[in-house]
Parts: sequence; C-alpha cells; structure tokens
Amino acid sequence: MRKHAQNGTPALDHRRSQIDMLDTELLRLLNRRARMAGDLASIKKSSGLPVYDSRREQQILERICHENSGPLESQGLITIFRCIIRQSRKIEESSMRQLEKNLPKENSNGNQYGSKRIRSRASARD
Repeated sequence: MRKHAQNGTPALDHRRSQIDMLDTELLRLLNRRARMAGDLASIKKSSGLPVYDSRREQQILERICHENSGPLESQGLITIFRCIIRQSRKIEESSMRQLEKNLPKENSNGNQYGSKRIRSRASARD
C-alpha cells in the first residue's frame, strides 16, 4: 500500500506539489523584482528623484486591477501589491544609503581633494 502525506490523497498531494512549484517561481520573480528595485536606486539618485513616487504606485495598482481576470479580488491584489511595493521601496532606500556612503566626500569649499586653495602669484604678493 502506498504512503500518502498527512491526511493526503494522491490528487491532493499532486496539487500541493504544483502549488509548491508555483510558490518557488513566485519567490524567484519577487527576488528578481527586488533586485530591479535596488538597481532603480542609482538611476533615481543620479536623477535627483525620491524613492517614493505615489503616482507610480497608483499606476501599478490600477494596471494590476485592470489586468486581473480573477479569481483574486481586486482589493486582495491591492493588499498584496502594496506589500510588494513597500518591500521594494525598503530595498531602494537601503541601496540609496549605500550609494551615499560610497560617494566621495566634498570639502566645504567644494574641492573633494582637500581644502587648500591655489592662490595666484599676484594675490600672494599683496
């Protein structure tokens, strides 16, 4: 006689196995999205843009709801995607902080190589 998972039937075990594979794929895609969010930090930093963009978040949520063919309800999807966006934003913020740490420090006179100012010979004689 064949052993089954706890209270499982072959059909139930098969479906659970399929869900496990989908969960693994979702995890891979979520991590891929997170890496892209981290990459966005340098683009936003160099463009002087903030991490949070409420219009972009709203566009994402509206697009997801529009593309949804069910059975998930739109409100449930909004909850899921807000969580994904929030986690992505945390990664962007962390990447931004790391970028700021790695930038060369400028001196108060704007010269990153030191505070000595070069004087012309004429002003040195005065």
